Amino acid sequence: MAEETKLPEHVTQPLLNRITADSLDGDYQHVADRRAATGEPAVQHSPRRTAALVAVLFGLMIIIAVVQTSRNAATTEEGRQALIRQITSARSDLRSEQERIGDLRAENADLIVTDSQLTATENGVIGKLLETRGVAGFAPVTGPGVRIKAGDSLDGSSDGRIRDEDLAVLVDGLWAAGAEAISINGQRLTSVTGIRSAASAILVNSRPLKPPYTVLAIGNPNTMQSLFAETSGGVEWMSLKSAFGFEFEMVNDDNLSLPASRRPQLRSVEIPSRSSMKEATP
Repeated sequence: MAEETKLPEHVTQPLLNRITADSLDGDYQHVADRRAATGEPAVQHSPRRTAALVAVLFGLMIIIAVVQTSRNAATTEEGRQALIRQITSARSDLRSEQERIGDLRAENADLIVTDSQLTATENGVIGKLLETRGVAGFAPVTGPGVRIKAGDSLDGSSDGRIRDEDLAVLVDGLWAAGAEAISINGQRLTSVTGIRSAASAILVNSRPLKPPYTVLAIGNPNTMQSLFAETSGGVEWMSLKSAFGFEFEMVNDDNLSLPASRRPQLRSVEIPSRSSMKEATP
């Protein structure tokens, strides 16, 4: 049987021990050479004891590195979990905000519909208000109707002068004939307008008027003249005209413009007491 070949020590020796031994031997040899050159006495060391110490230190370093790595890994995992919790919370907040945005959009759509309905209602109310003001005399109006010119008698007699009650008869006949709006010399008539006299002047809306009197009446021009002649006011006015010689002319006009009357001012108001209100309640 062949004799086994003995391998060199650098082959069979563990790598770590080999590196440590070679490194230490080189260092010791360098130090010994330097001391020999300077004449210092050499210091004797035990290579095995030194190698063991180095191995212990190296193992301690490895343990410290492992512990530090473990701690860093734990810290990294904790940070990762915290980041995951933050992302989950942010996603939950985002989902809540998206739902709130959806609710606000639906509410905004409802408000737009409500606004459109309110706008249509407002326009209708404004139209009715303007129409009511026009009929009541507190808004300017335009339209077809009749234009009347009435003046005193040409003979200049006192009996031939148009009086306030005569104009009132003429106006009553026009209302009855279907007039929707009437003005006299630019003064718009309303439901509270009074036609009165002060000395020799006729007052309309407390404004003195002078003859001849221009009366504008908006209404159906095709029927107003004929209907006026059939009303009691129209019949009476025509009788006064014939008796006192008033000037009178009525013609159709397709484009009349009547101004608005001034709104009446509330000068005083009386509020009934509670006792009187209770007595008046059945």
